[in-house]
Amino acid sequence: MRQTIEDLPSGRLKKSDIRDLCASFQHAAGDVLIDRSENAIRRFLSENPKGGHFVLSGGVAANIDIRKRLQTVAKKYGMPFASPPVKLCTDNGVMIAWAGIEKLLNKQTDNLSFRPRPKWPLDINL
Repeated sequence: MRQTIEDLPSGRLKKSDIRDLCASFQHAAGDVLIDRSENAIRRFLSENPKGGHFVLSGGVAANIDIRKRLQTVAKKYGMPFASPPVKLCTDNGVMIAWAGIEKLLNKQTDNLSFRPRPKWPLDINL
């Protein structure tokens, strides 16, 4: 983006230029997410032929354009699409609380007797 902006004529950016730059960036980022998601889905389905859900979460799930594009990808591969409501996707605290509520409603509770590990390795199968 910086290089693109630097290549524009000097002076203040017009609002239309800013809108075009933002839309172009969003579309390019969406293209990358679509490509990577399709690669991941194909690999997942090759190892798990029965499939599963395509889950979109985090701040990117609040982007309506990207959300719609990824819903289309999930549908293309016959995967149910799951994502929190958009209004809950911009605040991680709210998303964590929502996940907790879902687990509680599905009676997925535990006694919290585990020992906290601040440097939990990512390569351990739990």
